[in-house]
Amino acid sequence: MHDTKLQRTHANGHRRPGRQWLGGDSLIWLLGVTVLFVAAELLPALLHMPLGADEITYIARTSAHASGVDLPPVHGHGAGLLAAPVTLLTTSLVALRVWMALLSGAGLFLGMLSWRGLRPAWVLALAGLVLGSMAITQLSGVQVYPDWWAAVGILALTGLFLQAVNGRWRSGPLLTLIGFCTFLIVMMRPQNIFFVLLPVLAVAIFVPTWRKPKIIAAMAAGIVFGLADWVGESYLWYGGLAGRIHLAGQEPPKFMLYFSFPYQVKVLSGPWYCEPGACHAWNYPWETVWWAVLAGLGVLGLVVAWRKSTTFRYSSLLAAGTAIWVAGCYFLLVPFGAPRYLLPTYALLAILAADAIAWLVTQARWRTAGAAFACVFLLAGIVTQHMVLTRQISQQTAVRTFAEEASKLRKLGVHPPCVIHSPSVGYFLGCEAPWTGESTLELLKRTQFGVDGWVRMRLPDRTVVYVPRK
Repeated sequence: MHDTKLQRTHANGHRRPGRQWLGGDSLIWLLGVTVLFVAAELLPALLHMPLGADEITYIARTSAHASGVDLPPVHGHGAGLLAAPVTLLTTSLVALRVWMALLSGAGLFLGMLSWRGLRPAWVLALAGLVLGSMAITQLSGVQVYPDWWAAVGILALTGLFLQAVNGRWRSGPLLTLIGFCTFLIVMMRPQNIFFVLLPVLAVAIFVPTWRKPKIIAAMAAGIVFGLADWVGESYLWYGGLAGRIHLAGQEPPKFMLYFSFPYQVKVLSGPWYCEPGACHAWNYPWETVWWAVLAGLGVLGLVVAWRKSTTFRYSSLLAAGTAIWVAGCYFLLVPFGAPRYLLPTYALLAILAADAIAWLVTQARWRTAGAAFACVFLLAGIVTQHMVLTRQISQQTAVRTFAEEASKLRKLGVHPPCVIHSPSVGYFLGCEAPWTGESTLELLKRTQFGVDGWVRMRLPDRTVVYVPRK
């Protein structure tokens, strides 16, 4: 009898690790989604997609390819510094894309992991699947843009903040991580203090039960260190902090109220950058249905949260409030279409949508129908978003002919030192070029030769180039 009990205990002891390994809170689900996301980003078409205009400005100062292209004063250097371990060593486009894809996979995993304990791991894996299957996520993940990293940062920060106020993790490491996430968000773009970070800062300061001086201090330290690079660069390249702020204020668009929501809905599926009124076609209007369903799932996730614990409910409210704030700032203060600006909203919305899907497949009275609906939604997103991605890669590749244009000019005899209007072409030529909002004349004034030290030349293809006066 004793032997029989011992055998059963021994057998159960062997089964338990297996159940935990594939249990609802096992990290294997989140790891699996991360691997799928990285694999999707390693598509040959993505890896060979040429550098974009903004990407070039972000990496120009930390590139093995010497050029006189400057970072626009309004931008932060964070994205370029993430790419620097590769761009400082090689000009290989594929190497850069692979590096950014691997970093993005790590970002997705760690961002979702920050919510572990607030949600089961399998629900976080669902959220990762929703977010990672988006065309804009996969496209931004391999590019040197700050928006995906702002999304990863705010996703991790909200999760870590909730862990801290609920006393779930050890305070020392947790405060360090909160400070680092805040630093990452600000480092990507200083304006993120207002556009992305403000809701979490506000609740940390004004919600009495969440007001913890150590958390506020950690976030404040992250902001200070995040701004330090921008301030330091101001004195190095832009004539001081006041000068850089003035120059940044001259870059379009003007700071004023817009109501661009209808326009932003129209470009959800591309093109990825569109001036007001410049894009008249509507790519895949039927894809708007999928986005509407995603928004509906986010609302359902909030409703579901209201029936659960206080901690669960407030975590959903913080995610929803931050997502809505970012979207509201974008819809009201930005007139042009650039869906990547909404990535922080998508990241937090994915958590709420995953909550709704989890409820549909486990607790709803119509579980079978709910599971079928969830499968259709996820599969439809994967398939249709891949169609959007394929189209956008093709369009981006077609318009990013900067290297070819530079090669033609080189054959016409253009070589450094030189000044050209296009920073993108100037990067590949090794020429200097004005940043957005700056005129060529203003650039010439701040060059070593001054305005009078250059001669204006019009090439046979009508390109205007400035070369040193002999």
